[in-house]
Amino acid sequence: MAFKQALGLFLFGLVFSLMLNTRALAQVNTAEPDFWVLTSLEPPFSLRNERGQLEGYLIEVVQGILAEADIQQEILAAPWERLIQESKNKPNVLVFPLARTPEREEDFHWVLPLTSNVYGVLGNPSSDKPIATLSDVNNVTPIGVLESDFRHKVLIAESIRGVAPYDDYDSAVSHLLAGKLRSLFFSDAGLRYFCFKQDADCSRFELLYQYDVLTSYIAMSKNSDTRHIDKLNAAAERFLNSAEFHRIQQNWLTRLQEQGPFKLHIENGVLNLW
Repeated sequence: MAFKQALGLFLFGLVFSLMLNTRALAQVNTAEPDFWVLTSLEPPFSLRNERGQLEGYLIEVVQGILAEADIQQEILAAPWERLIQESKNKPNVLVFPLARTPEREEDFHWVLPLTSNVYGVLGNPSSDKPIATLSDVNNVTPIGVLESDFRHKVLIAESIRGVAPYDDYDSAVSHLLAGKLRSLFFSDAGLRYFCFKQDADCSRFELLYQYDVLTSYIAMSKNSDTRHIDKLNAAAERFLNSAEFHRIQQNWLTRLQEQGPFKLHIENGVLNLW
């Protein structure tokens, strides 16, 4: 099983690299510098439908901004670790959604806020000791977290024992429900979505410790061409005030509320997940 997973990741990385290289070669003869648009899928806000196509609130917003900027570029989905690697090693890489943290502040150009969410430790309060500080998370391990995500790094830096990294939160929520995990470093909105998706009762799980309220952005990698940055900033501002942006927001607000017990509201153009 481990060999198959490793082989699958290797083949995905090879195909993804070939796609990037093909796009780079196609742009050699143009006046525009190389440019990529990368996303890490975060259902239900960005996902692949049954036809394998990308869809979701975040996908439509970014597509709208690219159209407003007159940039014709396909959005590519990649695992989170690969997305971070590409954005750190290459200029002219647009990534989303990227949580704006103090550690990342100087590493990216922040174009537009998309969503805001409450992040913390979720678990069953009936069997767990109160968590007053992050170090108290040792009382509710093993704890699941997305591998290579900023929350994974927070747990490692805090020397939390029993950290269980996952490739996706769907599996992590399944293990929480099965009792293989005692907690998740996630968000309440995310947990409720995957519980709804799995037709599971998660009413016993609560936010045991609030880590932070963070906003996810569209961001450009450092050392990106100023033409792209200026064009995207101007396009994002125009699109934010457009009727199309408000139509997309209201449409997806209704659709998301139909998919589960989400607490959602829009404020200053940002979709708040509480």
